[in-house]
Amino acid sequence: MKSLPLASGIIGGALVVGVAGWMIWQLQEPDSTGLAREPVVVVGDKTRASLMEAVDRYLETTDPKREKPQVLAALKPELKPRMFCHENLVEVRKKSESQQLVGIAASCEEYARVGQKLLASSQYKNLSLLTVEPNGETYRVVDIQEALEGDLVRSSVREMFSAEGAPRALEISDSDFSALSEENRVEGRKVFGLPPNAEIQLYQPS
Repeated sequence: MKSLPLASGIIGGALVVGVAGWMIWQLQEPDSTGLAREPVVVVGDKTRASLMEAVDRYLETTDPKREKPQVLAALKPELKPRMFCHENLVEVRKKSESQQLVGIAASCEEYARVGQKLLASSQYKNLSLLTVEPNGETYRVVDIQEALEGDLVRSSVREMFSAEGAPRALEISDSDFSALSEENRVEGRKVFGLPPNAEIQLYQPS
């Protein structure tokens, strides 16, 4: 009988420790649930391909709204450089009767050919939300929102994506972006008629 208070004390102490541990975990693990309320849309393979084609075309085209520098295009236009982008689709949401929101992770790099080398310059990676609308039998991008950098990236991603989409976007790792970057290199060599193992040289302005 005398052991009961001791057992109760042990159980009570364990509960206190458990609650305290849960509270610390909550503080250490910030909420990643997305706040966007537009309905998520499930798209078929054909629609998905058309949407991603429009996104890819937009990202690879110089657009002053995006304020993304293209160094070779500005300093070495005679080399006829190109921007190459590859993307992972995070989600599609319905914005209005005629527009959809396409959430992606993208890696983009600017390349040109110099001799038997691929010259590399401007590059960036980011999470983005693009507003897309029909354009005949295809789509076109009419607006883009990009995640903020640094400490604010989590809050901006939560605002940009849905409850389910934000965690997926935040889980995209450096290795995912590295894989997209490798696809850029493969495509760049192919487009400029270089062998698959052609050297890549970083452009150094003189």
